[in-house]
Amino acid sequence: MSEGLEYLARGADAELVLARAALARRQGALLAALVAGGPPPPGFDPEQVRAQATGLAAKRRDTVAKVVPELPQLLGPAFGPLFLRYARQRPQDGGYRADGNAFARWALADEAGDPLGPEHRRALEGWLAPAGTRVPAQRSGPLDRLRRALRPQQD
Repeated sequence: MSEGLEYLARGADAELVLARAALARRQGALLAALVAGGPPPPGFDPEQVRAQATGLAAKRRDTVAKVVPELPQLLGPAFGPLFLRYARQRPQDGGYRADGNAFARWALADEAGDPLGPEHRRALEGWLAPAGTRVPAQRSGPLDRLRRALRPQQD
């Protein structure tokens, strides 16, 4: 029997064990098609599998955006399409916060095809930097400019 499928044999006859193993393989293939970019398994409508996979990737994107709201704020309208590209290539491994971190690293890596402009790239690099090494961005609102203008000059 395949490694990892021993649990299927608990107190069952051989025919039932084989049926359970076949079902486990089909479920694995379907799961791979839905969340890991695998091909639709035999016996499933490819259009339906693609539609469900797209829906699951969109749900994952929306959940990551709620758990890590800085990402859509930093990337703006580029976040949605970019995250869907990421989700189609990479299954989720860990929680949604970890998924957000992995997405940011992926977006900065060469494998993303460098879809980010320099401003988005700097923002993501700053967000990923450890807290103690982050350089705060200089604010440029009217009150910030006034505060800087009124500060005593250092000689």
